[in-house]
Amino acid sequence: MNIVKKRRRSLEKAPENKKMKEENGADSDGIDRISNLPNEILCHILSLMPIKYAVGTSILSTKWKNLFPLIPNLRLRLDDSLLLHPETPPIVYLVSFMKFVDRLLNITLLDVPSLQFLCLLCQKFNDGRVIGRWISSALRLKIRRMDIRIRRLRFPKFIFDSLYGCNIFSLNILFDFADNAPVCRFNLPNLHMLSVQCMKFVHLNILVASCPVLEYLVLNSCICQPVKTLRISVPSLKALKIISAVHAFQSEFEIDAPNLEYINYEGFLVKSYKVTRMRSLRIARFELDETFVQYPFDAGERAFELARAFAGAEKYWMSKQFITLLQNYPHPLPIFTKMIYVSIKYMDFNGWGLLARLLSCAPMLEKLTFRSGFDLESYKNFKASLQEPVSFHMSREGESCVVLQIERNVEGN
Repeated sequence: MNIVKKRRRSLEKAPENKKMKEENGADSDGIDRISNLPNEILCHILSLMPIKYAVGTSILSTKWKNLFPLIPNLRLRLDDSLLLHPETPPIVYLVSFMKFVDRLLNITLLDVPSLQFLCLLCQKFNDGRVIGRWISSALRLKIRRMDIRIRRLRFPKFIFDSLYGCNIFSLNILFDFADNAPVCRFNLPNLHMLSVQCMKFVHLNILVASCPVLEYLVLNSCICQPVKTLRISVPSLKALKIISAVHAFQSEFEIDAPNLEYINYEGFLVKSYKVTRMRSLRIARFELDETFVQYPFDAGERAFELARAFAGAEKYWMSKQFITLLQNYPHPLPIFTKMIYVSIKYMDFNGWGLLARLLSCAPMLEKLTFRSGFDLESYKNFKASLQEPVSFHMSREGESCVVLQIERNVEGN
C-alpha cells in the first residue's frame, strides 16, 4: 500500500517538476537549452537585465560564471533604492550596498577591458569617501561617461579629488551637499559634455572654468548663495541649457562663449544678463516659467535684456510668458539682424501687438510658426494694422499648428 501511495505522489508532482524545468530553460529531456546558446546571445540577454540579477547569474553554473564581464559596451546602473530589499534595517542596507558595489567594481569587473557608462543613484548612501573610491575604480576601467546623483552628500571633496585630471568625456552630476562644504578643486581636461544640478555658484564657476574643451553644458536649478554671479567663459562651448530656479532671481549671469551655437533658457528671470562675443549663435529658445512670480524688478525689462543678450541668433522659440513680458515692455525692441524664423508655443491676443513690432526689428524674418492658439480674426486685424507692405502665405501642419511665410516689399493681401 505504501509503495502505491508513493508512486501516486510522484506522478502528481511530475507536471510541476516539468514546469519548473521549462521555466529554468530546460526541456522535458533535462537539457538546458538557454545555457547552450552562444555567449554573444547570452551577453545580450544579461545586458537587458537589472544589474543585481545579471550579476547573480554567475552562481548558476561554470558556463555563467564569467559571462557578465564579457558584455560589450557594458553600462552599469547602480541604484541604492532598488538593489536591496526595502525592509532591510538601514545600517545593514547601506553596508550591503557598499559591499555589493565594492565587489562588482574591484573583483567581478577587474579584467573588463573598458566600461562604457556608469550611473550611480544614491538616495540614502551618501559617503563621499566611499563613492570617490568607486569612481576611481570605474576610471581604471577606462570609463567615458558617468551619471552621479547623490542626495545629502557628505565629504564631497573625495569625489572631486577622484575626478581630478581624469579623461572622462561626459559627466552628469547632482550633488546637494552642505552649505559649509569647502571649495573643491577641479580639472577635467577632456570633458566635452557636462550636466550639473543643484550646485552652488561658488563651486560651479570653478568647475566650468576647469573644462577647457567643453562643448555642451546643462545647468539645472543651481544655487546663487553665497556667490550671486554665474560665470561661463568657455571658448569651445557650442550648446548651453540653463534652467533657472525661482530662488535665483537675485543672481547675475555672465556668459562669454564666442562659439556658442545654441542657447536654451528655461525657468525664471534673473537680475541681469551680461553676454559678450556671441558671434556664432544660431538657435535661441526662451521657455519662461508660466507660474506668476512677484519679481523685485521690472520683469518686462529683464525679458528685454534676455532677448537683447541673444539677439544675434537666426532661429527663435518663444513661450507665451516670454512674449507677454516683451509685449508689455514699452520701449523699442532690440534689432534682430539675423532672425529668419520664430516659433511661438502659444499665441494669445496680446502677442499680435508684439509681432507687429518684431517685423520692423527683424528685417530678415521669413517664417512664423504658431504651435497653438492661432486665431484667424486676430490674424486679419494684425495684417490690417501693418504699415509696411508685407505678404503672408498661410499653411497648416497638423490640427493646431499654423505656418506663415513672409514676403516683404509687396502690397499686403
